[in-house]
Amino acid sequence: MMMMRRHFAAGALLGGATLLRAAPLRAQAAWPQRPVRVLVGFAPGGFADIVARALAEPMAAALGQPFVVENRTGASGTLASAAAARAPADGSVLLLGHSTPNAVAAALFRDLPYDPVRDFTPIAQVAQHPHMLVVPAASPFRSAADLVAAARAQPGSITYASAGIGSVHHLASAMFAEAAGLDLTHVPYRGSAPAMADLLAGRVAMAIDGVAAVAPQIAEGKLRPLAAATMARIGRFPDLPTLHEQGYGEIDAMSWVGLFGPADLPDAIQTAAAAAVDRAMQAPAVLRMLEDASTIVATRRGAEFGRFVAAEVDRYKAVLGDNQIALQ
Repeated sequence: MMMMRRHFAAGALLGGATLLRAAPLRAQAAWPQRPVRVLVGFAPGGFADIVARALAEPMAAALGQPFVVENRTGASGTLASAAAARAPADGSVLLLGHSTPNAVAAALFRDLPYDPVRDFTPIAQVAQHPHMLVVPAASPFRSAADLVAAARAQPGSITYASAGIGSVHHLASAMFAEAAGLDLTHVPYRGSAPAMADLLAGRVAMAIDGVAAVAPQIAEGKLRPLAAATMARIGRFPDLPTLHEQGYGEIDAMSWVGLFGPADLPDAIQTAAAAAVDRAMQAPAVLRMLEDASTIVATRRGAEFGRFVAAEVDRYKAVLGDNQIALQ
């Protein structure tokens, strides 16, 4: 397990001066008068960590308490979620949850030590992160159709990398294979970084990965994009057709993150935290940071966010069952 902390004091500067001078939001004196720990299940520099650190400083300013971002990595992000589920429901511990530990894991792990729906208070979905199908620049495949033709001609010969079994990368690739009638060979890695290293080296043929990970490599001419793995085209790549547009199913590969508290979080704290997220999302510096990471701002709050999480759990259970995906 890897743990990293970083403090964000209430008066620190982020660039949104008007925001940070605003009076702290009130939680009817229910908010604990001590630093708030925000648990993140993934390593620094990843999608969830970027969002957590973007939010922490303006939320500290809004709520009048320091926020500490704490990375608890391991077990597909579930260690942080498990710790948050066991934390006191007083606002002292929050979770920047992610689609893998807070939706996919319910279908993937038989002994998951928490229930993603029952054991958390949904506060606010914050952002979504689109994925795309890419191949190395030296690949002979110039289009998704080229890749499909080669895979059909030699079943099992096309390999694809993922950040691990049950990751969005894995599930999206499995759905693509099912929609196109392909027999692809999955090569799981312990995270996105080693998967990307082998993709760039040409040791695997393709991957469906997040835009933040692949965009710099595309810009440097190291990767070639073949399709957006989303139902709508990706704003950063408006000319890139989706897999759906090319006739390969209704694939919508989006990682998402959102703020949760433990179950039974008092209404006053839940309301104040959601209002602080809304205020933070108005800060130009936060919006720039999210845009730089190729994320899409999400607006689901409270019960609506909870219904979304429950629907995601059901969706991934169906995806894993249809594709016979299991933890290996």
